Order: sequence, then structure tokens, then C-alpha cells
Amino acid sequence: MARRGGPLAHPARQVPYRNAAAREALEALVAAPTIEAVDRLLDACLDGSLVVDVTGSQPGGVPHVRTVAATTGEQVLPLFTSTDEVRTAQQHPRVQMLVLPGREAFALIRTADFVAVQLDPGSIAQVVARSFVERALDAERP
Repeated sequence: MARRGGPLAHPARQVPYRNAAAREALEALVAAPTIEAVDRLLDACLDGSLVVDVTGSQPGGVPHVRTVAATTGEQVLPLFTSTDEVRTAQQHPRVQMLVLPGREAFALIRTADFVAVQLDPGSIAQVVARSFVERALDAERP
């Protein structure tokens, strides 16, 4: 699990959250995979928030971001468009999560040797290469 300094983990009674624009862009990318669709997805994620799975973190402590391994053994950062997507992916009654601004959630890719992010791993499970995420993070935003 990647370790991150920053917000404290507060797992108790998470308020439901859904980034509808990001989910719609994700579905559009799956339906028609183009570079433009990737850009629209990343923009929607950066304009809203994303949910990070921190299950297993100590309450009040530094959160530990859960990761997944690619078939090659490399680390992938799972991010979610809603709190319901985290619950679907984990199928665990005591899921802990943080809702972070999209830029902060994507910036987690720089905290470890992640090769990609995987959006909504419990359903669509779309992988976006680190290079696309890095480019979106480095782009000037109005």
C-alpha cells in the first residue's frame, strides 16, 4: 500500500459522493476509445473529486492507499467516481475511503511507482496510463 502524507483518514459514516461527469466520460471512453475521450475523462475527473480506497488505515492516522497489481506485477492506482463504486469493488462491510479533489487524487500517482490509474475497478475497470495522467496534471488549467 502506498503511504501518503496529507489528510487524515476519517472512515466513519462516509457521505455518499458521485462525480457524475467523470462517470459519464468514463462510459463514453469505453464506448468510443479515442485520445479525445481520454482527455474529456481526465478533465471531468480534475474538475470534480475522486474517491480513494484507504481500507485498513488507522482512524486519525496517515491514510494508506490500497493498490492493485497489474498482470505484470506493476502497481496500479485504483480511483473511483463514487463512494458506491468503492463499495462495489471491495464488497466489504467496513470500507474506508477519502473523497479528494481530482487533482489531489491523480497526484497520488507520483507517490509510488504506479504505471497507471484504474477507474472504477469494480465495474468498468478502465486503465489510463501514467503518461496521460501526468500530462493532465502538468497542463495549465483556467
